[in-house]
Amino acid sequence: MSGANAEGPVSVDIDVEDGRTTIEVSGQRRVATVVRSASGERIYLPPEPSEDDGEATPYRPTGGDNPYEGIADDSPYGSSRRAPATLGRSPTADGFRIVHPEPVTDVRLLR
Repeated sequence: MSGANAEGPVSVDIDVEDGRTTIEVSGQRRVATVVRSASGERIYLPPEPSEDDGEATPYRPTGGDNPYEGIADDSPYGSSRRAPATLGRSPTADGFRIVHPEPVTDVRLLR
């Protein structure tokens, strides 16, 4: 599923496997996601905007809050084992990922 907004295209990828649903959204971070499944409806809200949001500068690069954390996930020298996806909403490089504990029957993005 794809759509467009003033900021560019938004892409949504939904995968239902092993009794859980993974929803990956790229191109947009500031949206609420409503999912419906057998146990009812759940809303995943975006993080609250803060003063630190905005464009990267030499004094505030994009990425993590701590410049000493590094980028272990993208390092060719890091471990090849990746941690399993955790339940809930987590940020990605260009959007976010939601792991819902059961198969969903309806997904809606609200801006």
